[in-house]
Amino acid sequence: MNKIYKIIYLILISNCGITAQDSTNNKSYKGFIELGTIISTSGETPFWMRSNQYGIVPSTAPSVLFRSGISSGYKNYISKESKIKANKFDWGYGLEIAGNLSPKNNLDPDSRRPENKILFPEIYVKAKFGAFEIYVGRRREIVGLVDTTLTSGSYIWSGNALPMPKVQISNPDYVPLGFTKGFISFKGNYAHGWFENNRTDVKNFYLHQKTLYLKIGKPNGKFHIYGGFNHQVQWGGELKYPDPNNISAYNGKVGSSFSNYVGVVTGRSLAASTDTIKVGKNDSGNRGGNHLGTLDIGFEIKTQRVDILCYRQNIYEDGSLFYLNNITDGLNGISLKFKSGQDKSFSIKKITFEFLNTLSQGGEGGSENTISRLRGQDSYFRNGVYRDGWSYCNQSLGTVFINSPDISIEPFENSKVQAYYIALQSTCKQMIFRMQLSYSDNFKYRGVVKKDQYSALLKTIVNIKNNYQLQAQLSFDSGNLFNDSISLGLSLKKKLTNPFSLK
Repeated sequence: MNKIYKIIYLILISNCGITAQDSTNNKSYKGFIELGTIISTSGETPFWMRSNQYGIVPSTAPSVLFRSGISSGYKNYISKESKIKANKFDWGYGLEIAGNLSPKNNLDPDSRRPENKILFPEIYVKAKFGAFEIYVGRRREIVGLVDTTLTSGSYIWSGNALPMPKVQISNPDYVPLGFTKGFISFKGNYAHGWFENNRTDVKNFYLHQKTLYLKIGKPNGKFHIYGGFNHQVQWGGELKYPDPNNISAYNGKVGSSFSNYVGVVTGRSLAASTDTIKVGKNDSGNRGGNHLGTLDIGFEIKTQRVDILCYRQNIYEDGSLFYLNNITDGLNGISLKFKSGQDKSFSIKKITFEFLNTLSQGGEGGSENTISRLRGQDSYFRNGVYRDGWSYCNQSLGTVFINSPDISIEPFENSKVQAYYIALQSTCKQMIFRMQLSYSDNFKYRGVVKKDQYSALLKTIVNIKNNYQLQAQLSFDSGNLFNDSISLGLSLKKKLTNPFSLK
């Protein structure tokens, strides 16, 4: 294993002339190796043990999991000229390999769920100049205004699915606007991605993604206001299913030209377009592609003992939010980050509460209604052209609370949901504790039958000698959405402070 690990690492660093630690620029390199196992009373991995794990934890148990990764960060300049040097070009990379051995999905032998596979949740190269960054490849990300460490998952891009290959330009940290003397700052991204081809609906289609968020308040102030939006579009491609009447596409092809791309980026309506004959009948009176996202607002208060972050994500898909038809739908959260002293043997570090509601969906009008303000039945994450919905590699790209047991059978059947969630993180000497609890009421996107679901996860991480970490997880499901299950997970992780020598 060590030989294979070194070979992979040498491929990345060949011809780069770098060393494991540059004392002048303080450029660091990190690595790890982890081996674990999961056992379950039901043969299924419980909800919180597999959710928001970037698609690498199998749905069935018992299973054996292996992970290994290396990464290079940017330089941390410590000289007097650091402010000048920090604006210069720099680059980095990341590579992670994840494998699992687990039984086939007994509930659905034909499932396309990626069991018994080698995955690459991260494989990317990044570069920056000043505040701006570009990267190519797969990379872990969460999109939206949310507490990223303890959240149940941002509504639109949660970290649940395997990362999608993208080319992205961004400024990942808030950059102050000079004329406001730092009172207003912004961050955002612009990306192009590729969906997988082993879907049942469409092949060779793309992701368009952009975000823009503002931060208002003094740079070192105790109160900040946040606001912004994200825009996601599935577009282009070739249908895999029959469409003889050109409802979803034109001769089996969804518009993929540069003109179609401009329409996707701008959200231009095709209703008045002169070349609607080249698109499906659905798109000819609408916009090309499947558009969705959130409008986010929030504020942060910093006190001597606790930092408080409150946020709200408002859902949009077909115009219901513009007319406030679905204003009750969205993700609400509050995060409390405590500033306890280091001398305490036990301390609570953070608590996060969230409430997700998607019951309205714009009302009962239907998206085909010619009166826009009466549209409804938004059927979140579902789409008539991209029938596997807002998913990647058979997993929801968005909130885990809208996620079918198998998307290839019934895509996002529980798109109407009310979910209550609490998470807590604490420390005690060399140990880290984490708890996640949730309760949800789940309804089919068209129907009144309710399925309730309780899920919980308790995790303990123990730091031991020589950069080893021992992790133990206990998780359970109880309710009508998933099979009742109790599961235990154990893993041993070795952090590599010098991946070149595996020390």
